[in-house]
Amino acid sequence: MKIIKKLSAFILALTFILSLTLTASASDNVPYSTYVYNFDGDPVESPHAYTPNKVIAAGDFGLNQFTSAEDLCLDSEGNIYVADTGNARVVVISKDLSSVRVLTQFSLDGVDYALTRPTGLFMTEDDTLYVADSTGINIYVFSKDLTCVRVIKKPESSLLPEDFSYIPIKISVDRAGRVYIVSAGNTYGVVALDDKGNFSTFIGAQKVTVSVIDKLWRKFLTKEQKKRTLSYVPTNYNNITIDEKGFLYVTATYSNINAVVQTIASRSTDNRYAMIKKLNSSGKDVLVRGGAYPPAGDVEISLSTDGNATNTDIFYGPSSIVDVAVGPNGVYTLADQKRGKLFTYDSNGNLLYAFGGSGYQMGTFRQLAAVEYDAEKNLIALDANSGKITVFSPTGYGSLVQEAIRLSDNRKYEEVVPVYEQILLENANFDLANVGIGTAMVRQGKYKEAMYYYKLANDVENYSLAYSEYRRQLLGNWILLIPIVIVLICFGVSSFFKFANKFNKKTPMQRDAKRTFAQEFMYVFHVIFHPFDGFWELKRSKRGSIRGANTILALVIVSLLFRTVGLGYIYTGQPENDSNLFLTLVVILGVVAIWCISNWCLTSLMYGEGGLKDIYIASCYALMPIVFFTIPATILSNFVTHNELMFVNFFFTVGYLWAAFLLFCAVLSTHDYQFGTNVITVALTLVGMIIIVFLMMLFVNLIGQMISMFSNIYNEITFRL
Repeated sequence: MKIIKKLSAFILALTFILSLTLTASASDNVPYSTYVYNFDGDPVESPHAYTPNKVIAAGDFGLNQFTSAEDLCLDSEGNIYVADTGNARVVVISKDLSSVRVLTQFSLDGVDYALTRPTGLFMTEDDTLYVADSTGINIYVFSKDLTCVRVIKKPESSLLPEDFSYIPIKISVDRAGRVYIVSAGNTYGVVALDDKGNFSTFIGAQKVTVSVIDKLWRKFLTKEQKKRTLSYVPTNYNNITIDEKGFLYVTATYSNINAVVQTIASRSTDNRYAMIKKLNSSGKDVLVRGGAYPPAGDVEISLSTDGNATNTDIFYGPSSIVDVAVGPNGVYTLADQKRGKLFTYDSNGNLLYAFGGSGYQMGTFRQLAAVEYDAEKNLIALDANSGKITVFSPTGYGSLVQEAIRLSDNRKYEEVVPVYEQILLENANFDLANVGIGTAMVRQGKYKEAMYYYKLANDVENYSLAYSEYRRQLLGNWILLIPIVIVLICFGVSSFFKFANKFNKKTPMQRDAKRTFAQEFMYVFHVIFHPFDGFWELKRSKRGSIRGANTILALVIVSLLFRTVGLGYIYTGQPENDSNLFLTLVVILGVVAIWCISNWCLTSLMYGEGGLKDIYIASCYALMPIVFFTIPATILSNFVTHNELMFVNFFFTVGYLWAAFLLFCAVLSTHDYQFGTNVITVALTLVGMIIIVFLMMLFVNLIGQMISMFSNIYNEITFRL
């Protein structure tokens, strides 16, 4: 069995190398780059998955060029059907490119018909052709020999709203003969007709989302102003297709550019601004968005410099998805008309590869309108501007990716490992391969190895699941030791605080008594449990000192720096820690300094009894709980699973809240305020901190401008001399 597996792997590797050799010359001349996005949203170049194989034009067959062609489909034999919208015809091109047929006029039951503006095509499994005519407002049905067998007219039903707009532009049909229509101007969703052409229902209506601010703002607008603002109506779908299981894939574009960009940037799985949806029979969106970013085309997005939401420049704004093609094993490809690119995703929403571009070269587009898969897994793409059809063929790398998807979809995890390994040899940045190998390792009980591959792919969720099993294996050998360790830790902490309590009781209380550094520092353990009398004695009896406060502040800094570098991978979700420790140090010291200065300036005007030194000492002593909870919580973050992160957050929250409460008590006791006055003082201190930061930024900006001015003057004088 092992010999067979090794032989299979060898044959697969040899096939891969030969395929790369055969496609190398074609790939070298490809006018675009193929890429994926990493976890940080940066495009990472990958090997070409598809390369342009041939270009088909109507002129090749002696016909007028396609004009504003909007759709295409294929029959079971591989013949290509093109909706030549501008020329009011459907053109059928044979698979071997040897012949062509043109459909413009036809008759049914003695009535003559003619295509006026065909915009949508759909081919059933038995090669029945459906044509959506947006101007004729009819759906025409043709047999394989292009004989019209049926005309589906505008649906009539008492269930239809009065403002229902019916302009059929795209169409799909399920195996039961039910027809699904995307109608221009219709805001109620996909129009569903039964097999007899009668109206059934609307599916997948887009929800309107209006912010609270917009709602309030509109209340103050006049009727004329409201007319000039954008109407809050559901977005229309622009295309539709159906898979073999009957799920509808619909695409949409949105006028709210900022909302779309925010959805992509935040990695949101919310479908309110989703460019692609997968609808079940009840209209619920069941598309899995499990990738690092939601399926929406380009992730690296720039907004127009003038903020114009309607800017059509290809360099600005999100992708404009106009079509979706469903391939084998749940793979689907989105057509981005704005940039002329094709984005392919697996069934979990992971980006497999993106390629194409805007241009006139072979493999690029001026106005990408439609895309479709053929039986050989080629991608057939239609350019409405140039009137040409480009056939993209999978490379050796692309075929390997598709084979890996097929094996994974069929749960053949052991067989898929050598395929993924070959993919990683060609593209080390292909995260899905690492995830696939990790899943195979989990199936074999190799959890530590699985964690390694999941971390390479930055798949925190699966990493956590593998770690959970790995931890269970380790703890199984030490199960009896765990409660002993917990008891010892609790006993040690309890003993330490008992010792601190006795130690503080032995310390002399007199104001002028000489105290050692240990006595000054250990007093913090009395303050944190007895804040009111603790802070009172801290100032009145001089139980604390500058050196004690400095030591505590140093411990706080160390604990926060330790948190910065020591948090576990599952907690941070970042495989590498690139935090700036110096910046963290500056921020901590800056916050403490600004707090003390702001409180001192304010309390000087509000008859506070504490000086700047007293404020500093009390504030530092109040921060000690941060040390108690940050260090153990940081350590704990390296041993918890994703579902247990709440315990780590609980420790951090308790530490910060405790410190905040002690700061409140410190201000109260240091300045001898009443409770109400203290609340106002703390609130104003926080406001004062904001003002100080603003003034500092203003000062730094002014200094920068002065330096720039003097630099320009110096350069000007030097240039003239």
